[in-house]
Amino acid sequence: MASSLVLPSAGSLAGQWVITDKGVSCRVRLETQEMSTANGYALTLLTPCPEQLLPASSVAWRPAPDGIALLAQDGSSTVFFSREGDHYRSDIWNDTGKILKRKAG
Repeated sequence: MASSLVLPSAGSLAGQWVITDKGVSCRVRLETQEMSTANGYALTLLTPCPEQLLPASSVAWRPAPDGIALLAQDGSSTVFFSREGDHYRSDIWNDTGKILKRKAG
C-alpha cells in the first residue's frame, strides 16, 4: 500500500535555523507571515549569509512534503533542502552540501 508524505505546516517549521557548509554558517528565521508574490512565507536573515550559503535573491520559504524550499521574490526556488533525519541537506545525492538545522533552544 502506498503512503503519502505529509505537508508540514508553516507554524511547525517556523523559528530560528542555522545553515552551514564547509565550516561557514549563518542564522535565519523561517516566519509564518505570508509572501503572496513568492507563494511562500517570509525569510529573515539573523546574521549575514555568504552567497555560498544562501543566494542573495532568497527572501521567502515554503514547506514541502520532503523538505524546505527557499524562494526568490517571484516564487522560484533558490535552494531546496531535503529532509534527512533531524536536519535538511541541499545535496543528498552526494552526501554533501549545505545543512539546514533548527537552532537549539
